[in-house]
Amino acid sequence: MTLSKKTYKALDALRLVFQVSPVCTALHVFLSIIQAIMPTAATALTTANFVDTATTILHGERPHDDIYMPLILLLLALGLFTTVGAVVQLVSSRININLQHKLKPALVQIHSALDFKHIENAESWELISRISRDPVKSIMDGFGAFMQFMQIVVSVTSVLILIVTQVWWAAIIIIAFSTPMFWLSMRAGKKNYQAGREAEKFNRRTEYLDEVLTGRDAVDERTLFGYGDAVNKSWWKQYEAGRILQIKVTAKMFLITKGSSMLLALIALLAALTLISPVVSGHLSAGMFMGIVGAVFGMINQLGWQMSYSLENISKVSEYMKDLTAFVGLSEAESSLSEPDTEPIEFNSLEFRNVRFKYPSGDRFILDGLSFTLKAGSHYAFVGRNGAGKTTITKLLTGLYTEYEGEILINGKELRMYPASTLKALFSVVYQDFAKYYIPLKDNIALGDVSGTKTDDKITDAVMQAGLGEMIAKLKNDIDTPLGKISEDGQDISGGQWQRVAIARSLISRAPVKMLDEPTAALDPIGESQVYSEFEKLMRGKTTVFISHRLGSTKLADEILVIDDGKIIERGPHDKLMAANGQYAMMFEAQRGWYQ
Repeated sequence: MTLSKKTYKALDALRLVFQVSPVCTALHVFLSIIQAIMPTAATALTTANFVDTATTILHGERPHDDIYMPLILLLLALGLFTTVGAVVQLVSSRININLQHKLKPALVQIHSALDFKHIENAESWELISRISRDPVKSIMDGFGAFMQFMQIVVSVTSVLILIVTQVWWAAIIIIAFSTPMFWLSMRAGKKNYQAGREAEKFNRRTEYLDEVLTGRDAVDERTLFGYGDAVNKSWWKQYEAGRILQIKVTAKMFLITKGSSMLLALIALLAALTLISPVVSGHLSAGMFMGIVGAVFGMINQLGWQMSYSLENISKVSEYMKDLTAFVGLSEAESSLSEPDTEPIEFNSLEFRNVRFKYPSGDRFILDGLSFTLKAGSHYAFVGRNGAGKTTITKLLTGLYTEYEGEILINGKELRMYPASTLKALFSVVYQDFAKYYIPLKDNIALGDVSGTKTDDKITDAVMQAGLGEMIAKLKNDIDTPLGKISEDGQDISGGQWQRVAIARSLISRAPVKMLDEPTAALDPIGESQVYSEFEKLMRGKTTVFISHRLGSTKLADEILVIDDGKIIERGPHDKLMAANGQYAMMFEAQRGWYQ
């Protein structure tokens, strides 16, 4: 299943459901029509027949045995109605499963191909959150609403035909009062979805705070600092803001639509009263009176309550489809889903020429005239204050952002001229916020080279080089042990060990340029310096880039580049920069005590 770039409408909910499950959808439509006809064509008529037969038997006009056939027909109608309803629910469940299997992967594929700028943009991320929250439920609610609306139309039509034959003016009045309810119900659905859209920013905040209050990652600090009450108050404030926003709209539309339903109920009562006279005069049998009255009140329940609910959900799915249209219309990164090249290109040089860059949602240049050159086989360190632009360099190099001014040249060729697969194979980056995958350790490390041949020997070498040998000795199933607590046989490891797992991913990668973007920021300065020192030994003769605002590891670099306000303000080896007594020397002297 693929979601093409197009304008999606409410009826596309039917198309998508039919696309993933055509047989079950067709069966659902057929059974829904049968289910809609039965209350009037079967239940009402069999009820009338049963009551009329029973009445004549009580008057002695017919033998007692005549009651069995009307009773059997009534029971069959009721049983068939119940059975059809159960089958419809079963078919609906099957459609739901098929939609789960096909819709979610299609959305994930689009999500994974999006331009990185949409991930870091608050507005587009809220759109992504709305689309991803429960897409199957949104589509199934829309599909169910269309089916329910179809049933109501079929059922009401059959009831009105029955009423017209007895009290024609009551049918006209019911239709006249029902028409505005279509508009009110559609308006209610639109208003409710828009209120939900406005409440999304509060929902995202409550989800984050909920994770802080209940998640495993924060349990130590939550216990130590006792901030639970304060965070809980903040959670409640955000939750109430979203709830009140939603409930104001819901309550208002509920009163309007259900007030109209009460008028319809009154009309049904009047229609029933007008039928008493024909019953008394003998023009209408008691059984037909009961059948019609039951059908009328059932119809009013459908018009006043079920119809407003179905139209409200149709309106909601219409609004969801607008979001889906916007979602599939978001720009995608070229070749974002491609795997890295099997063989990386030979790396000779990297040059930034007067590069200027600001984030799409930002108003200042993070990099402002940045120029430098890196040569193959050397160790480099980028240092500077937080926010100086160090991590932004890695985002540009790996192709996450391409809307920059100036030139970035790799081997003398502009970076944007390379396919994404080439860039993926060229750079291996260990980020500060590296991912923790709750899968076996072997697979965790193998992710560092998805396009290469991963043998157990290669993985074991990377494990040992990353200093994980002692940890593996304590794991239940060696490198096949799942990490984390999701699996029953999973085993948790420390933060420092997770960092070494991330470094092992980089070690197994065949990328010619290795970059460490403060992956050890959570360690103490001495521990960080030791990790960088070990990594430097392993990478001798290869091109490495260290990015840090702590300077214990910078002495290992052949050349240090100091960034401030998006520019290189100092450059050279450690001794030269210390002798220059500039910003680097000031930063190093300020941190000297951390490493001594």
